[in-house]
Amino acid sequence: MAPRLENLDQVQHIYIFCGNKANHEQWTKEYKKIKSIHTKIKELCETIKYDINKCDKRLTSISILSQVSMAHLDDSDKKFVYLQMIKSTILEINYDKKVRKEYTDFARQFYLNSDQQLNIIDTFEENYNLHSPIWWYTRKSSIYHMLRKAFYKKDLEIICQLAFFIRDLNRDIKKSHLQTHNHQRSPVTVFRTTAIKTADFEKLERSEGRVLAFDDFLIATLELNVAVKFANTLCNDPDMIAIIFRIDIDPITSTIPYIALNNLSFLSNTEGEVLFSMNTIFRIEKLEKSQDRLYQVNLTALGKKDEEVKNILDYMDEVTLGLSGWYKLSKLLVDVKQYDVAENIYKFCFSQTQEKHREERAFIQHELGHLNELKNNYPSAIEHYRTALDIHLTYLEAVHPTLLPTHVNLGDVLLKNGDFNEAIQQYKSAMKIEKHEKLNVPVQHNNIGKVFLKQRMYSEAQQNFEKAVQILLQEFPTARRELADTYHNIGEVYYLMKDYAKASNYYDKTLELDHKIFSQNDPSLASTYYNLATVNEALKLHKKAIQYVEKAVAIVQAFYGNDHAETKAYVKYLTQLQQTS
Repeated sequence: MAPRLENLDQVQHIYIFCGNKANHEQWTKEYKKIKSIHTKIKELCETIKYDINKCDKRLTSISILSQVSMAHLDDSDKKFVYLQMIKSTILEINYDKKVRKEYTDFARQFYLNSDQQLNIIDTFEENYNLHSPIWWYTRKSSIYHMLRKAFYKKDLEIICQLAFFIRDLNRDIKKSHLQTHNHQRSPVTVFRTTAIKTADFEKLERSEGRVLAFDDFLIATLELNVAVKFANTLCNDPDMIAIIFRIDIDPITSTIPYIALNNLSFLSNTEGEVLFSMNTIFRIEKLEKSQDRLYQVNLTALGKKDEEVKNILDYMDEVTLGLSGWYKLSKLLVDVKQYDVAENIYKFCFSQTQEKHREERAFIQHELGHLNELKNNYPSAIEHYRTALDIHLTYLEAVHPTLLPTHVNLGDVLLKNGDFNEAIQQYKSAMKIEKHEKLNVPVQHNNIGKVFLKQRMYSEAQQNFEKAVQILLQEFPTARRELADTYHNIGEVYYLMKDYAKASNYYDKTLELDHKIFSQNDPSLASTYYNLATVNEALKLHKKAIQYVEKAVAIVQAFYGNDHAETKAYVKYLTQLQQTS
């Protein structure tokens, strides 16, 4: 048993309970994870409780923003920003008792085999309003452990299940802060001890001056000696680095609410502990080595006026413009590809929306269609888009501009699903909204052309694309983006018809417009360069083809990096051209 457990990442410590300690002292030395040998059950339980508490305290999830600009976020920075947005949105939503009931039902399934936790969940459901959210959180029962693990693992399904409690706890901290700390003017220093993996420490080590966020509710201590004592117990793990975060708070510049737990906690031994509100954001000022495998990281609390915090807030407003509450949260979840969680929220919202609120119900069905389209579940997407149209048509004219995006999206999904005739019908329905949306007509000619192109009906495709060009040049001479897209489509028709000279001519026209529309490092330019490379290869102009694909590679490498799929595809094509030239 011990050899198998030793190699499991999920197992941190192994404990031996036996009748004779001496019989096991020798063989257990071979296994690093065997923590201790016990002959008394009380002693074993105390050791396990101590280790659980230690493990809980070091279960600290942090995120670091590596750049100031929100323009081109990498995957890591995007996760940072979107997690902050999701947490902020959770704090804005108004929740009713139904949401709490949904959580307790979920929690009972989660703790199905634990009678103790099930009893606590029953008590939570029956007596929630008898105690403060701070009291429930510091009880460190099912809701506490579920919430901490969810934030540590970035489990957005569980975070959303607990959204009502996150909001209530945050409000409770803010209210208590106003009552007890609002008039405080002298700086405060607190300490949080944790342990992080060596790889995460290396990123932290490179991040002086950057912004750091604790992902969940942060509990810290006012006592440095308490932090150091606990840190010393964490230094023995060879895979981890012990960290003491020193957090300096200036009440004049920082707006982060926090509260001393002295008389508010379920536990009696919280003297000197401080609980912070959600979305605590800090700047990493300095990293100092205290001893082997132990570092102190100095943090300063930031306020909303800080430039990087302001950039994040502005970006949040831009991404979720016009949305609020559950819909804002669902939009963010879709953006981070948490489709199933978002779908459950939309379905819950639809079930709670009365039939008389037809516009809202149609909006939800449209979003469910979009979400299932992203999941490549085309039959379900088609069903939801059709339902959205059916609801809209109970109170709107068939040519109302509100219907335009649903017609177009439904046409797009039908095309992907191979339902070509029905796709054309949706694009034609969209085209009838001409008097409201003039530019819509050439766009729909383009869409219809793409359907014919998919069916290899090149003549019909070309007719629609050229009709789009005619309308754009006559009525919308400034619509460069739409014209460039149409030239590209005509170029593709000629390429597939193997008329490479004409294809090259239209790709050149596309490139000319692209230079006027995009910056020199935009991936859209790379795509056009790539198309020109393929057509020049077909014309046996290998040198010219290589020049174009080299430009494409340079752009995608600068924009995406070397590991992106598009970069790899372009580099592979360049290599093939170089080998055959």
